[in-house]
Amino acid sequence: METTAVARSMRGSVGMLAMDWLMDPSTLEKAAQRGMAEGLGAYATGRLGVLGECPVDNVVAAAFFWNPDTMRSAAEAGRAVMSPSQGALIWADICTEYGEKRLAGMEGAERLGELLERVVDAAVPQGAPTFVGWRDMPRPDEPGAAHAFFMAQCMRELRFGRHAVAVQALGMGPLEAILSGPAGEWNAEFFGWPKPYPDVSHLADARDEVESLTDKLHAPDFECLTPDERAEVRELAKAARFHNPDE
Repeated sequence: METTAVARSMRGSVGMLAMDWLMDPSTLEKAAQRGMAEGLGAYATGRLGVLGECPVDNVVAAAFFWNPDTMRSAAEAGRAVMSPSQGALIWADICTEYGEKRLAGMEGAERLGELLERVVDAAVPQGAPTFVGWRDMPRPDEPGAAHAFFMAQCMRELRFGRHAVAVQALGMGPLEAILSGPAGEWNAEFFGWPKPYPDVSHLADARDEVESLTDKLHAPDFECLTPDERAEVRELAKAARFHNPDE
């Protein structure tokens, strides 16, 4: 399998899989129970806490698609309760706990984690600061569900970095990229951008170019795998995305 093809598949497989826990209400509930700020404050010192004790504007820059004022306020609120380094450790624990349940009983989870880990460890870090932070967090010791899910989260951050670079390279702003994407205004509101929104109907072709460039930038990350291994990780990632631990 070619690298571009497997890179393209990651958006709908491990990307969506890792998004599950970020969107699950239990994630913020657990964060609050462990002493983090509530709501977006926990997110800013959790998912983005892997950036360390950096200036808040670094958090705003790395978050990229979030409204800068929204993310700046969230980071400040989160840091008023807990340091980013503390928050990141808690967030990573919540991630592995979620993953242990989410991929419980999945055949091939150990192999998926092994293959994704090789990609994570070989990927160049340029333009992907949150990926670097997650890559360097303590990982689950044992192979299996939790480890595979943690690697999926790292992979999501890797593609996110490539995507942010693609958006900028093609001269599109974060709000324009959101509005011209599949979730449109709903996503813009979710990411804290106030209405009214600009008309982006003329950006449909440009948005397609962004996705193509994202795949192109992400493709070299899979050169560490053989063509057969790329096909294998694609199928395992799809299986993980649709795995039902209750069945």
